[in-house]
Amino acid sequence: MTSFGLRSSSSEEFQSFLTMFRNRSIEAPSDSLLSRKSEYLHLPLLCHEQARRVYYGSVFGTKKGNSGLGTRVPSHVASPGFLPSQPPEARDSAVFFVLLGFAIFVAHFSRSPDVLLKPQFWAEDGKVFYQEAHELGFLHSVLIPYSGYLHLFPRLIAGLSLLLPLSFVPLFFNLAALVVQCLPAIYICTPRMENLGPFRVRLLLAFLCFGLPGVHEVWGNLTNSQWQIAVLSFLILIASPPQSRLGAWFDRVALSIGALTGPYCLLLLPTAVLVAINRRSSRTTRQLAILGVGTLAQTISLLIGGRPHLGKLGASFPLFCKLVVIRVFVPVLPASIRVVKFLHLPVDSWLFSCCVLIAVLAVTAWIFRNGNLEMRCGLLFAAIVLAASLASPLVVPGGEQWPTMMLLGLGERYWFIPRLMIAVAVLWIAAQPISKWARAAGVATMLAILISSAIHWHIVRMPGMHFDTYVHVFNALPVGAQLRIPINPPPWTLLLTKKPNDRTSHDPGFLDGEVVGLNDWRNRFQGASPEGSSASLTGEVITVNGTSVGLFGMATDFVHIPVRDGALLEGWATLRGQAEFRPMDEMFAITSDHVVKGHKLPIPGFYRKQKLENAMYLVFLPSIVLHPGLQEVSIMGYSRSDKTLYSYERHFYIYGN
Repeated sequence: MTSFGLRSSSSEEFQSFLTMFRNRSIEAPSDSLLSRKSEYLHLPLLCHEQARRVYYGSVFGTKKGNSGLGTRVPSHVASPGFLPSQPPEARDSAVFFVLLGFAIFVAHFSRSPDVLLKPQFWAEDGKVFYQEAHELGFLHSVLIPYSGYLHLFPRLIAGLSLLLPLSFVPLFFNLAALVVQCLPAIYICTPRMENLGPFRVRLLLAFLCFGLPGVHEVWGNLTNSQWQIAVLSFLILIASPPQSRLGAWFDRVALSIGALTGPYCLLLLPTAVLVAINRRSSRTTRQLAILGVGTLAQTISLLIGGRPHLGKLGASFPLFCKLVVIRVFVPVLPASIRVVKFLHLPVDSWLFSCCVLIAVLAVTAWIFRNGNLEMRCGLLFAAIVLAASLASPLVVPGGEQWPTMMLLGLGERYWFIPRLMIAVAVLWIAAQPISKWARAAGVATMLAILISSAIHWHIVRMPGMHFDTYVHVFNALPVGAQLRIPINPPPWTLLLTKKPNDRTSHDPGFLDGEVVGLNDWRNRFQGASPEGSSASLTGEVITVNGTSVGLFGMATDFVHIPVRDGALLEGWATLRGQAEFRPMDEMFAITSDHVVKGHKLPIPGFYRKQKLENAMYLVFLPSIVLHPGLQEVSIMGYSRSDKTLYSYERHFYIYGN
C-alpha cells in the first residue's frame, strides 16, 4: 500500500491505531497521535474512510464504537475542518455531480410532469409576486413584505420574469422552483456532507428530501420554495468547510437569500448558535452574522407590516395530540393508518393520540441524547418549525385554524420539515447497531416509507384555468385596460393592467373550445327542449375581455369588441330550484350561425350573499364566429338530469369593430 509521502514510522503507528480502533480497543485517538496530526496530510487511499470517521464523526455510523451518531467525540476531533480534504474520487468529480443533479431533476419532474408541461401560477406566485412586480416595478416590489416577512427569492424571480412574455412566466416560475427543490438533495450528496454518513446513506437522505408522500403543496411552485430554501440553509450550517472559493460564495449567497426569504432565519438562529459554539471557527461566525442580520431585517419588517390575523387558533391539548399524530406522523407512513384501523385501535381518540405522541417524543429525546451535533441540530430545527407553525398558522381566513389544519390537503407546507426529520430519525435508528430489535424495526419502517413513497409518487396537479386564453386576450387589450385572470387554487385571481412595454400580439386563429354550426348543434340536442321548462337561468355575464359589462352583468347597451381578437365572456349561471341552486353541466354561447362550447371554472360565484359552487363559466368567441356590427349572443346551459336547455331571460349584445 502506498503511503504518498507518509513517513514509515508514522504510517505504522497510524495503521496500528486504526486496527485497535476497529477492534474497539480504544474509543478516541491518543493525544500523542493528535499532536502529530500534521504528519498525516497525505493518508493512504485505503485508510481515508476510516480516518474520516475518526476525525469527522458520522451521523449514520455503521460500527459500534466508531464516531457515529451514537458515539460522542471531542469537539477538537470531530471538527469538520480537522482532516485534510479527501483524495479525488470518481464520485467527487464535477461530471459526476452534473449527472447526479440531472438525475435528481428528472426524478422531480417525474413526480409531476405538468409542472413544466402545463405550467400555471399558484396562489401568491401570481396574486402577490408577479402582480406586484408587474404593477409596481421590481425595485419597489422587492422591499414589500408579505405576511409580515420579506421574500427575496420569489421577488427576484418575479423581477426577472418581467423580461419574458406573460405566456412564459408560469413556466419560468415553476422551473426556478424545481431547481431550488433539487438543491438540498444535491448538496447532501457532496463530500461536504460526509459527516452525515457514507455516500449510500446520503443518497437515501437525498431521496427523502423529495420522495416523501404529502408534499404536493410545496411542489413546483415559487411560493412554497422557501421551505426548500430553509432546508438548504440548514444543510449549509452543518456542512464541513468548503474547499474552494466557489463553494464558499455559494454558501454565503444561498444563506443570505434564505435569511431574507421568509421567517426561517429566526428559526435557524438557535441552530447557528449551537454550531458556532461547538465548532468555533470564523466560518460559523460569519454564518451566525448573516442569520443575525436577516433576523434583524425580518423583525423590523414584521413590526412594520404586521402579521395578518385570520382568526382564532382554536387550540387545545387534545387537538394538539391529534394534530401532531395524524398530520405529522401518519403521512410519513400512510399505511400506518390502515394498520391502526385493522387492529381496531381508537385512532380518533385523543387519548390514543396522546399515548402515541408520548412514545414518539421519548424516542426523539433518546435520539437527541445519543446523537451528535448534526442530528441534534436537525431535531431542534424541526421542533422549532413545528412550534412556530402551530403558534401562527395562516391556513384559511375566518374560523379556527387548528381544526381547519386537521382537514386533509390544507396547510401541508407546515408539516414538510417535521415529516422529513421523522423519516431521517427512522433512518438513524435503522443504521445504529444499538439492538437487533430496534434496528430491525427501523429497517422495516424505512422500507415501508420507501414503498409508500413509490405508491404515492405521482402528484396530482390542479385543474387547468385556461391561462393561454387569458394571455391571448391580455395581449390584445389596449394600454391601460385591466384583466382579471383566475389561478390555482380557486378562488385566487391575478389582476393585471396593460402597460406600454407589455407585449401586443394578435392571433386571429386562436381557439379555445369546440365551435360547431348551429344546425349541427340543434341535431345534437334534438331530444332536449329549450322550451321544456318555464324556468330560466339565474346568473349573469360578468366581464367581456376583462371589462365589466354593466349593472347585473347584462349590458344595458351593446359592448364594443375587436373582431380580429375575439371576445372572452366570463359569467355564472345556475338553475334556481325550490331548495337550492343547481349548476349547469354544460355551457354554450350561441351566435347567429355558430355555437361555442364553454368551460366550467372551479371558482365559486356569488348570488347576493350566497356562495355558489361550480357556477362560473368561461366562453371564448373566436374571430371566425364574429362579424362587424351589432350581434346578439345567447348564453344557454344544459342539464343532463332533466335533459333540458335553459337560457338567460335577457339577451346579450356585442358590437364588432
